[in-house]
Amino acid sequence: MNLKVMTYNIHSSIGTDGKADWRRIAALIKKEAPDLLALEEVTVNHLQTPGVHVPQAIAEELDMNVCFGKAIPINEGKGEYGVAALSPHPLEWIDKVFLPSPDGIEKRIALIVKVQVEKPLFFAVTHFSYQGEFQGDEEYRTRSAELIRKTLAEQGCSPVIWAGDFNTFQGTPTVAFIQSCWDVHNNASPDIPTAHCQHAGWRQIDFICSAPKNAFRLQEFKVIDDLLASDHRPVCATLQLQD
Repeated sequence: MNLKVMTYNIHSSIGTDGKADWRRIAALIKKEAPDLLALEEVTVNHLQTPGVHVPQAIAEELDMNVCFGKAIPINEGKGEYGVAALSPHPLEWIDKVFLPSPDGIEKRIALIVKVQVEKPLFFAVTHFSYQGEFQGDEEYRTRSAELIRKTLAEQGCSPVIWAGDFNTFQGTPTVAFIQSCWDVHNNASPDIPTAHCQHAGWRQIDFICSAPKNAFRLQEFKVIDDLLASDHRPVCATLQLQD
């Protein structure tokens, strides 16, 4: 069984031209036709998309199922901001895990869902703190990765695909830890940047991983060359679930 996985930080639907257009995001996703879609920086009732539940709108546009995980309130408490998992296959909510962060810093989450396909599997979506957000942020990203792995193991979530904006890159302690216990499919093409980090420049910070190791075989990996609809390039990997 092959599954096309896509992760995309959609920057609250606001493109690099300053326009908020969730339909432009949806059109780009539709071209790729993913089986599993991880979205980060998704919003409900954002100031620039008032009254729009963006993950639900994208799901309806693409005829997908959706689970949305709220991380923080926005728009003076009238809106929500977080991550979402989408798929044309049925999804079952498993958990929303708040990740470690210092007091007063934006809350980060991991969303975990079960995907009802021929051989059921699990899908996790996350968005870690950004480079330079606070002192010692890399340590918190590593601790977050450790907590996600621990939570998945405790809940018996296997096999699992994990995707999102990790806000870290090859050579960091966080990625070294992830490499030790996950297949990191970005290894197929690690030098194509996906976003610009304020303190680190252009880097590949959007990842697709799977566990246990060798549970999936990578068929194709690509970074989509679009920096108009969002300030991140989408990342896709086609994975074959092994027997």
